[in-house]
Amino acid sequence: MQFALLVNAAADSPAALTALLTAKSLHTSSDNHCYRLFFYADAVHLANGQAWRGDGSNANTAQQWQQWIQESGVTAEVCVGAAKRRGIVAADQGATLAPGFTLVGLGQWADAMINADRVLQFG
Repeated sequence: MQFALLVNAAADSPAALTALLTAKSLHTSSDNHCYRLFFYADAVHLANGQAWRGDGSNANTAQQWQQWIQESGVTAEVCVGAAKRRGIVAADQGATLAPGFTLVGLGQWADAMINADRVLQFG
């Protein structure tokens, strides 16, 4: 079964951590597949590589997301409009977007809703 995950939850929301745990579970499942992982609204802060730096000893939710995205190789898509409104930009514009995340349009999310078997929303 293919799932599309829409994460709207802000970085300090419990729903952001729940979304991460769900994404990890789907990624390791042999029966399920994460078709698309899409960050929208305040969840785009989870993809801000500069705002969430720390020593790693007590990683916050954004750091946990960023670490898992880099380690797992999962494609993490971030709404370009929502990101730009919050100061998160790609490398050619100042690089605040964390490695492993990609800025995309809402058409990618529309594709997910059409092609995924199930849609899960967090936040």
